[in-house]
Amino acid sequence: MEINLGNERIVQLQATYSAEQIQERALAKRVDVFGQMAKLFQRPKPEDIEIAIVQKRFEPFWFAAATARYAYDRRHTYRVAVSPEVQAVTLYGKEHAVAQERNRAFEMEAVERCVEELRLESTLDAVRGNEVDMRKYLEYPKNEVQEIAELEKDGALVVPPEIRSSFVVRKLAAALMKTFHADRIHEERIDVQEITLFYRPLYAAEFYWKAKNKKQVVELDALTGEMKAEGSEIKKRVTRVLENDALFDIGADTVGMVVPGANIAIKLGRHAVRKAVR
Repeated sequence: MEINLGNERIVQLQATYSAEQIQERALAKRVDVFGQMAKLFQRPKPEDIEIAIVQKRFEPFWFAAATARYAYDRRHTYRVAVSPEVQAVTLYGKEHAVAQERNRAFEMEAVERCVEELRLESTLDAVRGNEVDMRKYLEYPKNEVQEIAELEKDGALVVPPEIRSSFVVRKLAAALMKTFHADRIHEERIDVQEITLFYRPLYAAEFYWKAKNKKQVVELDALTGEMKAEGSEIKKRVTRVLENDALFDIGADTVGMVVPGANIAIKLGRHAVRKAVR
């Protein structure tokens, strides 16, 4: 088995909505954020609710795409049905006897040349590691960043990823690896074409209802403009050094960890190669 790792990237998705537009959308919905019961029975006035805090942040998710190719030969015995009167069949100068039974047939040995190709794309929550459908974000304008620290300008909170690239590759490889019967293997490889850490921009707004002394936090997607309730508190800033080597952690020392117990040759992408030869 051969696993080829492509280039690894960190990508920032460019916001569709500005901070001012996001705040306008939030203010337009401020009566709704405390729920329908409060809206119907307590009837807050828009001027009674203010935005206490607006926090810009970037949240991470992984995208990876890989293909697998298996080319091999296997021996197979074909059973060919014949008419009742047939006693033997000659193919390519070799005579094959017909089995003397109710379902009359003869058998011939052959070698099958087989090729199987698979493709898999995956988007994972970079904090929890679970599968999440983030495909709608993949077509938005984007730009590559060299270091995550670049996103922290203007006071934005950058959520640190807990999931590393090795986890993503292991998950893809495990899904694409397969067992098959073969007498001879010509090709058995997985090509991970892309391993990208995406950062999507969003805003969190904390609303304060002065008359009731209530707070509610909503999340506003800076790409789609969608708004949803998040909780009762704004996320706290985490002071943490985020380095590329910690995120893209597949190097010469982690080759054997990709699929434990498997005999795998692995070729590294540009970032991993650079790290392995330091």
